[in-house]
Amino acid sequence: MKVIRSADNPLVRRLLGLRDSSRERREEGRTVIEGAHLLEALLDNTGQHPEVVVASESSIDEQEVLALRARLDPKSVVSLDDGVFAKISPVAGRNGILAIIPVVSTPLEEVIDAGGFQLWLDGVQDPGNVGSLIRTAAAAAARAVVLGPGCADPWSPKCLRGGMGGQFATRIAVSDDLQAGLRAVQGRVLVAGSRSTASVFATDLTGDVTVVLGSEADGVQPAVVAVASATIGIPMPGNVESLNVGAAGAVICFERLRQVMASG
Repeated sequence: MKVIRSADNPLVRRLLGLRDSSRERREEGRTVIEGAHLLEALLDNTGQHPEVVVASESSIDEQEVLALRARLDPKSVVSLDDGVFAKISPVAGRNGILAIIPVVSTPLEEVIDAGGFQLWLDGVQDPGNVGSLIRTAAAAAARAVVLGPGCADPWSPKCLRGGMGGQFATRIAVSDDLQAGLRAVQGRVLVAGSRSTASVFATDLTGDVTVVLGSEADGVQPAVVAVASATIGIPMPGNVESLNVGAAGAVICFERLRQVMASG
């Protein structure tokens, strides 16, 4: 197999552009996933095959990479010199592998019609938090995660690393107008906020329910709160002001799951 050794190679420049630029990801409709776990999650959950798979020279014949290569079109697999690979991905050395994949966002109308449990995000800017929330929602069997204005790009490499395959295990949609979308969604809309006195543990979360989380700094914008059925909060008897939004999302998602399991 030919090994690319120049950082000026067009494929290398393309990989760097997709890694670093949300504009390039939008224009191409592509993104970069890093690591064997994400590639395996893509194949297992979607059946979708990457456009290009790139492995570092030292990892191309490692057992885990060979197992993945056996599931792929050999013509889609390329090897990079380790030094060039390290310029693109922190997952260098053993099992260093990445891929260019299409971005598959679900139309908002399909999400609105899906019902069930959904997590909507308002202005959550940190890509690590967005990735973690997607991972948590997917693990709790949420039917969708919707990202409103001001949210981090769910298909950025950092969000994808934080999601650990969650982007391939639940619907991901983007909304420019959360208020309009939430007015149309099925069931109840609950906004999570640190000032709410209604405990999430005393709130019925079964059935069709959408939970909205906002940024830690600003919370959910008032116009979105205005269309909600109610607000909910997480009791915190300890001497802290608030939870990280990722932790708050995990509490709510798995309280919903607990209630559904308890109801039979």
